[in-house]
Amino acid sequence: MKVGLVPLLYDEYNYGGVLQFYALQKVLNNNNIECDIIFFENNEIISQCELKGTEKILFWVKTIVSKILCRKANAILDEKMFSRKKKIDQFKKKHYSQTLNANNISYKDYDAIICGSDQIWNPGWARRRAFLEFVPDDTKKIIYAASLGCESLNDKQKEQFKWRIERLQSVSVREESGKTILDEFIENMEIKVVLDPTLLLLPSEWLEIIKQPKAKNYIFTYFLGKYDDKIDYIRNFANKHNLKIVNIPFASGEKNDEVEFGDIKITDADPGDFIGLIKNAEYIFTDSFHACVFSVLFKKEFFAFQRDNNNRMQGRINTLLHNFKLPDRFINTETNLEYMKLNYEMNDKLQRELRKDSLDFLLGSIND
Repeated sequence: MKVGLVPLLYDEYNYGGVLQFYALQKVLNNNNIECDIIFFENNEIISQCELKGTEKILFWVKTIVSKILCRKANAILDEKMFSRKKKIDQFKKKHYSQTLNANNISYKDYDAIICGSDQIWNPGWARRRAFLEFVPDDTKKIIYAASLGCESLNDKQKEQFKWRIERLQSVSVREESGKTILDEFIENMEIKVVLDPTLLLLPSEWLEIIKQPKAKNYIFTYFLGKYDDKIDYIRNFANKHNLKIVNIPFASGEKNDEVEFGDIKITDADPGDFIGLIKNAEYIFTDSFHACVFSVLFKKEFFAFQRDNNNRMQGRINTLLHNFKLPDRFINTETNLEYMKLNYEMNDKLQRELRKDSLDFLLGSIND
């Protein structure tokens, strides 16, 4: 069998985004399904493509002005990100499937076209390709583990989503909150909650790409949002436990950090380094869903902050904790961490059960 895959981004340099797409390809290959990455040139965001007249002109003026204002900061960041991007590109070259242009393929060669996972349906940046608009009606279209990255949609967003989703054959989401939102306005379609692709691989399978860090006896910190208000709290915890702090700065790859943080700063980690830093840490402090995922996979003590002190990103971590019967790991700088110990006794059994359920959906959708 053969499928075409459409990622969130073609130029993805976020560790979670790269690793979830790697995992989706690997799990399909493990089940004797060949994969191609399908490149669709149209990068339109659905909330923008329907703008008309003055609204459209104002949007593009704001976009151009913003790019001009950010040019200098972006140039500095690009220089800092050069080594990291190079290593991530090497990882993709080694582990990703071939990429083919959507205009140069025959869809009859594919049993299905799949888009996912990650925040492909975040209303702030959901592309038309994430709804597989370019795929013919008679080709099977599957969405795997979509995340909306929000807690609600307004009426305009529901209108934009509705006809696009109802054209699909199989739809699954990553969070319970995503299913609740879609069930409100999507009719005659079962929305399935499934595991993020990174959880479809067992810990032993991740060992194939993990790299051992040089650091020992450390706390690992990884923040996609602002974290300057958390520094003193984490430092106090590290000092109390006589541990160093290993930090990946400008983790999102989109903006410079406003502060310098960490006894050891690793700017050029590749995806294998990233997982290795989690696996070998004593504790993890993060606002990243995928840092939490790998903490769970390797049974680590981890603590999650609200990203930018906003609960709009909370749903995915709540679903992860619920699935693995883990207590609330969300903390703030007033939380006493001495009594927040994790029990992973059920972890292996739950992962096997949840993994089977999600794989049954994915493979069943392709075979149906």
